[in-house]
Amino acid sequence: MINLEVFRLELNYLKQVIKDIIGDKALRELSKAIEALTLYFLNPATYNSLSLSNIQTIEQYLNQIQQKLTPYEYKQMLNNIPTIMNFLEKVKLEMPV
Repeated sequence: MINLEVFRLELNYLKQVIKDIIGDKALRELSKAIEALTLYFLNPATYNSLSLSNIQTIEQYLNQIQQKLTPYEYKQMLNNIPTIMNFLEKVKLEMPV
């Protein structure tokens, strides 16, 4: 089960990292993707073809961050967002094929 308060804190952390490293446009896209995935997760009947696109958007920004941070900094960032990573895996598993 995902602790919503921890999830919210991790989202705020990830959003700040995205904003600082990539910029405001990326922050807006990331926010929309996470919001959509959260709604899909809460109501699985709403999964649609954009679900995978939203996951890819988030993973794309994580890859961009990885390229701009040192390996140590990136590992530290991942250590601060385990709930988000767990959430993405759960959404992937529950998406219809």
